[in-house]
Amino acid sequence: MTQFTTEFHGYDRAEVDKFVQTANDDIASDEPSRKARAQAEAQAVSFRVVLRGYSRREVDHYLRRIAKGRPDDRT
Repeated sequence: MTQFTTEFHGYDRAEVDKFVQTANDDIASDEPSRKARAQAEAQAVSFRVVLRGYSRREVDHYLRRIAKGRPDDRT
């Protein structure tokens, strides 16, 4: 599971964790439609900003990687 830094005002951790789990499962799937769905959802998803949430910068970077179909790519 991807780890994100917690910050004072960040994305809701439960929302992000749920999305990341589903997206990772879809990207790892052999079904092209699941991969495509994960990529599309990564471009459209939004999360609530809460106290003690995940770093918005780190999560946004991760979403860009998911949208490209490369969640583990660090670039």
